[in-house]
Amino acid sequence: MKDVRGLVPRTPPEGLKHWVLNTRAAALERSGLIYEAEYVKDWGFGCLLDEWAKPRKTKMVRVTCSCCGDSMLLHWAPDHKRGYGFILPEDVEGEWDAAVMAAGDECRCPMCNTKVLVNKRAAVRDYYVTAETTCMSAALVGEERLLALTGWTVQARTHKNGCFRLEIIPAEAYVFSSDTCVQLLGWRRGYSGTAGYFVQYRRAWSQPARWTDRWGGETAIFGLTPELVAASCLPHCKLDVYMEHLRGTSRRYPVAYLRLYQQHPNVEVLLTRGLPLVLDDMIQEKMEGKMDLPKFGIVALEEIDWKETRPAHMLGLTRDELRMARSQGWGLLFWRLFSRTKAAGETLAGADIQAAFLLGKGNVLELIGRGPVGKSIRYLLRQSEQITAEVDDAGADGWVPDVHTLLDYWSMSEQLGRDLTDPSVRYPIDLIRAHDAVTGLILQREQDAMANSFRLRRKQLRKYAFAADGLLIRPAASQRELTEEGDALHHCVSSYGKRHAAGETAIFFIRRASKPGTPYYTLELDERALKVRQNRGSYNRARTPEVQAFEEKWLAWLQSGCQRDKKGRPVLPEKRKGEAA
Repeated sequence: MKDVRGLVPRTPPEGLKHWVLNTRAAALERSGLIYEAEYVKDWGFGCLLDEWAKPRKTKMVRVTCSCCGDSMLLHWAPDHKRGYGFILPEDVEGEWDAAVMAAGDECRCPMCNTKVLVNKRAAVRDYYVTAETTCMSAALVGEERLLALTGWTVQARTHKNGCFRLEIIPAEAYVFSSDTCVQLLGWRRGYSGTAGYFVQYRRAWSQPARWTDRWGGETAIFGLTPELVAASCLPHCKLDVYMEHLRGTSRRYPVAYLRLYQQHPNVEVLLTRGLPLVLDDMIQEKMEGKMDLPKFGIVALEEIDWKETRPAHMLGLTRDELRMARSQGWGLLFWRLFSRTKAAGETLAGADIQAAFLLGKGNVLELIGRGPVGKSIRYLLRQSEQITAEVDDAGADGWVPDVHTLLDYWSMSEQLGRDLTDPSVRYPIDLIRAHDAVTGLILQREQDAMANSFRLRRKQLRKYAFAADGLLIRPAASQRELTEEGDALHHCVSSYGKRHAAGETAIFFIRRASKPGTPYYTLELDERALKVRQNRGSYNRARTPEVQAFEEKWLAWLQSGCQRDKKGRPVLPEKRKGEAA
């Protein structure tokens, strides 16, 4: 497309400010509170008693609200990081984290109770922004009646003199012809050594050669009417219809939708006679939470058959299935559930979709390929209703089974060699109880396997057993010992069981020789380097001098080859000349 920078106006259209104040009031409700120090005469009690006494000068703080325009004096208070601030009167509503209000804090105006952002007058160059939001407007530009969507940044500004002003700044614009689109940028990213990166607004549009849809979603577009769309170069795009399909606080992506229409004009059939919520969710999925946004605003919806012109065939449905989907108001989740189950060889009934809706689990798609989907959904719903009824009767909280519970139960049952083709095994009467039972069997199997590994490790590490100076050290013998050690000393050594059994680390217990069964210190050894990784006592306390000396003596014995005499007692290496005894 040619250069269109001169076609799109940079002044807000008539009525936009009033529309913003009506539709974005919640985002712009914060005003500003400017403060500065001021010396005032203190006519204290002494001046009242002594007519010759002179008043003293007292430092106070004058605050001015940009909402009500009033000002008042408050008590001055020091702030070590921001210089100084003020103390709010006790009758101001709200609970504030800081006792002293200073630049950057948010509170309520003590005069009109409006939410305000506090700033020091000396720190304000001309104005500061107290609240900011965005909006979008639609217009036709040029002789070709190009459709222009302009994004505006709306700032609530508090000026240095305390007055308030609403500023509407042109930020981005998207100009559509019948088959292409260009982006106009009204901002660029600046950098300051004190403020870091910030958005700097330009005085003129720039038209980049490569672009992405940086603007994102909107809930409404000012000036967008069916008449405006019909008179544009895209008279059948149904952008106004697309923006009407809003659910709750969800946002629509007009740029992505129009780019999709330019690529596939039959998308308007899917919007008007197909499943508009499915289309909404697909576009939203492509646009939200993505680091790499689509280039030139083009979204690729691969799940739609764009070669078809009938909405049912575009969605892979029959006419009756589309009629059922429209009556039930399918979104993307239920359409995917039905379509993917159908592709797997199973057709769900309308009651199955309703059961999935009542189940309220977004991970229901994970059932596909793991078993009968419809039967599993109905089974989970019955289990949930059964548990809910039991919880209501007992008056206590309960664990409601979900898709992950069922899939986890199936996986563990397969590990145990159970026959899932048996309906009584696949769908037990009580899923929670059956899940707990197979979990216990799996844990028992793991513990049995770990017990063998612990026995091997004990044989490998028993050569490191050592005693001296009233202390002894020996390797851990079982997971149970590790658990008891962690419970007694209040640390996390019990989580090292698998690594110890696998030979990835070595855990030793330090005991007093007079109390060999009482936990004292727990040591982790790097076998290859013969170095201690950590040695902790109760509540992860560091070594005492006694334990430190014992550890050093033990390491010296290890590094010397773990020599023993004929009676099996450790033989300590001889001290070199000059070494401490």
